[in-house]
Amino acid sequence: MAERDRHINNKGFLSVAQHQLYWEDWGQASAKPFFHLHGGPGAGFGNQHKLLYRPDRHRVIFHDQRGSGQSLPRGELTNNTAHDLVADIELLRQHLGCEKISLTGGSWGSTLALLYAITHPERVERLVIWSVFLARKSEVDYVNEGMARFQFPEAWERFISLVPPSRRHSGDEVMKFYAEQLNAKELTQATHYANEWALWEMSLISLNYDQHRLEGEVFADETNLFSARIQAHYLLNRCFMPENYLLDNIKRIAHLPCFLVHGRYDMCCPAFIATDLAKAYGKNLVLQMVNSGHTRNDPEMQAALRAVLLAASS
Repeated sequence: MAERDRHINNKGFLSVAQHQLYWEDWGQASAKPFFHLHGGPGAGFGNQHKLLYRPDRHRVIFHDQRGSGQSLPRGELTNNTAHDLVADIELLRQHLGCEKISLTGGSWGSTLALLYAITHPERVERLVIWSVFLARKSEVDYVNEGMARFQFPEAWERFISLVPPSRRHSGDEVMKFYAEQLNAKELTQATHYANEWALWEMSLISLNYDQHRLEGEVFADETNLFSARIQAHYLLNRCFMPENYLLDNIKRIAHLPCFLVHGRYDMCCPAFIATDLAKAYGKNLVLQMVNSGHTRNDPEMQAALRAVLLAASS
């Protein structure tokens, strides 16, 4: 039996449309609230996300986005768009009685943090984000057209070998083929493609690449099918935002303090994305490049994030 987390102040489910969103209020109850936004889309949060924070200094609101983690129904795509997720954050803020919040998140979590802030700038104190993803087509193509194959040729070959040659002409075609398999009626077939989808992504996120270790971790994860379906749903729909929407609207939040940590060797969201955001945002964004990959668990990334978050709690 898993040990109970004694730092959870409260938890529950929030009803939105046909979804039940799981949330936790964690840490120092008297501190100003941070809303931690998990990645994916569809990944959910876990206890490992809490390692960035100090329970004696931070109050952190965690929640599983629609269809993710412990939220129900698992993998549900109906009424599941980026703007639905923004509305959920706002509803949860109101539910918990938080006047203003700080936003934290990496990868897709950074996307959602920026989108919420642009939609509700008056509710945001600051942003602390990492491994930023701006949801532009070029960034999605970078992964699904195999730009990282030069660093991970064997991982790319494994991923793309499952796609018929006639469906390899673009990243969109590759995604559409995988999405068809992820939604196949035969569960064994769908799960196989979900595992391979997850394995390709996981191969790109850390400096510590070990194919056999990754296979063991990925294939033991029973949530792959749900998260892969959600991720494909978002990426095929351009994350439900017009092209370049975040950068085109970034001036709405350029007055807010923003701290961005990005891995120089990030093969999932390469470093040019961070510099594009920094240029558009202006002087109130502090960009720290570290010698890490995409994951918050790489040593330099984790150390930098802990330091930034600790300073932000003062």
